[in-house]
Amino acid sequence: MKRFKETAVVVLAALACVGAVRADMLTGLPGVVVSNGEIVSIEYAGTTYGVADLGLGVTTRWYIVDGVDTLWVDGDPAPAATITTTSNPKVGDIGAKADNFIFNVGAANDISSIDGINFQQTIFPFLTNTIFVFERGGNDAGTVQAILPGGQLGEVLTLTANGAPYANTGVGVNGANAFGYVLETSVPVMGLRITASGHDALSISAVPEPASMTLLALGGLALLRRRGC
Repeated sequence: MKRFKETAVVVLAALACVGAVRADMLTGLPGVVVSNGEIVSIEYAGTTYGVADLGLGVTTRWYIVDGVDTLWVDGDPAPAATITTTSNPKVGDIGAKADNFIFNVGAANDISSIDGINFQQTIFPFLTNTIFVFERGGNDAGTVQAILPGGQLGEVLTLTANGAPYANTGVGVNGANAFGYVLETSVPVMGLRITASGHDALSISAVPEPASMTLLALGGLALLRRRGC
């Protein structure tokens, strides 16, 4: 009976640990080093990430008409605004401008803006638990959700205008500072969705999961073999 009780305690403790999976969360990100208008490194949770440690994805912008999510293809004419509380949709501020490490300190012409529309999303070619976002101004309210490997959306996390989780980096970008935040997820995900009209993303990057890095490396080796390198 004593051995049974001891085993039961161990099993219950293990189940408690399994059940204590942390939720997705947003955290402020003030630590960034910028040189000549480009990110050099990011400091987060005691770790310094150079750009070689990070990966970029593909960012697209979307608007909703009659309940249907509609892709705004980069370069297409602006749709009619579906959100009227921010300025009109910006043709030139395409999604691809979030897919680099550029801050353009002297000018704000390298941002992905979702003024006047509903959301943007970034998909990475690998799985990740940690996504870094830098936004100009930190003054747009809305939500952030992880995009799971099957395409489902994760829990809704809140962006508060001029509040949490935006953290002032102190880096000026054409009259307004860059503000950073981090999405940390409880399971590996393939991207994030930002639903915050007015949000101006300067740069969105992620830390690849080790397993993803191994697969990418193996894929690269296979490609080199096919090319006869």
